[in-house]
Amino acid sequence: MRVANAWAVPGLGLLALPSGPAPGLQPYALHTALAVMAILPDGTRHAATATVEEISRPMAAEAPVRGLLLDFGTTVALLSETEIWLTDAGQ
Repeated sequence: MRVANAWAVPGLGLLALPSGPAPGLQPYALHTALAVMAILPDGTRHAATATVEEISRPMAAEAPVRGLLLDFGTTVALLSETEIWLTDAGQ
């Protein structure tokens, strides 16, 4: 998934939403925990645990968007164009 935007959710982690369709998230039930690797535009890598989440906007015509709620265990700033990949850990 390529990140469009990310926001800190106090007490929960960092919510990352995709810049386009993220069909790789569709097979997973909401709140499924996944091992992931975030690769920042400069190539820096950060391992994390993420859960699949769904965001909708009230009164919006478009369908809800699936994204990831990330727990890095430390402070990480996700920039636009960061890539998030599933890893083999935990599968």
